[in-house]
Amino acid sequence: MDRRNFIKVCGAGAAALAAGVHTQLVYSGTAKDFARAKLVDADGKPLKASALSKDEAYVFGYPFAGTPAFLIALPAAAPASGSLKTESGEEYGFPGGVGADKNVVAYMAVCTHQLAHPEKGGSTEMSYSAGKSETAGRAVAITCCSHNSVFDPADGGRVLTGKATQPLPGIRLEHDAATDEIYATGMYGADFLDDYFKKFKSKLNKEFGIGKYREEAKDTVQAVPLSKYSTDIDRC
Repeated sequence: MDRRNFIKVCGAGAAALAAGVHTQLVYSGTAKDFARAKLVDADGKPLKASALSKDEAYVFGYPFAGTPAFLIALPAAAPASGSLKTESGEEYGFPGGVGADKNVVAYMAVCTHQLAHPEKGGSTEMSYSAGKSETAGRAVAITCCSHNSVFDPADGGRVLTGKATQPLPGIRLEHDAATDEIYATGMYGADFLDDYFKKFKSKLNKEFGIGKYREEAKDTVQAVPLSKYSTDIDRC
């Protein structure tokens, strides 16, 4: 974000706060490297890209233990890495699909409107619909039932409708063609997590243990179906 846009965003945020209005996050759309972590199932066995279910999203903690991300096997290939530009002019990079069919993608499972996200062993208003969603009016969509924001996982996580204005930050994946294994290697818009940690520090300490939610994911990371991660899934 250039200096003029930064000043504009800060000014708009100050005005909104003065009026008592909630402001949305504005984060950088650039990629940041994190530890290379192999995605494994609940038994510690490596996930295979070609064996992933296309019926629901998987949840894995990356780039930190307490930051949930969605791993999704789309019904068709995703675009190559690129960037999206919002109506207000911000530009956000996103990673392309991986796997033999280039259909495996990953995004933060945290809504860019008010940070709704899946709770480990709890509830979630964020979910992925492989079939048609009432709120989205289409299949293959990530929905946040909190304020009916809809994101397109097949097009860089862009916003389709709802109160969110920024796309979902993407998780960069790597695919080993020889083994069909999947690795997470980085994230777009990592500064997005600063506000997330500030807002949910107390809850995350209870959920993961004091300070453990900030432990960087590395070596291996479990990715489990959303239906096994959260016990109460709000679908809309």
